[in-house]
Amino acid sequence: MKIGKLLRKILLVLFIGVISFTVYNQEVMMTNIKNNISRQEQELVKVQAENEKLTNLVDSTGSEDYTIRNARTRLGLLRLGEIPVIDSSGN
Repeated sequence: MKIGKLLRKILLVLFIGVISFTVYNQEVMMTNIKNNISRQEQELVKVQAENEKLTNLVDSTGSEDYTIRNARTRLGLLRLGEIPVIDSSGN
């Protein structure tokens, strides 16, 4: 009879140990998941800001002002009647 009681106590202690270990591992996993979610949310904010910037850039490239400015700077084109000015100061 004493062996039965001792066996029950040992099994109970082992069971409590396994349950405690499982709960601890779950807490560690939950902490890691929360940290991962936080990092992903921060990255999402950065990507959304970059997306907004790029959307504004795409919207502005379709405007007439952008086309005119681009033609002047990249291609050196002038409007009719404009006189070209060349900077000879070397700057």
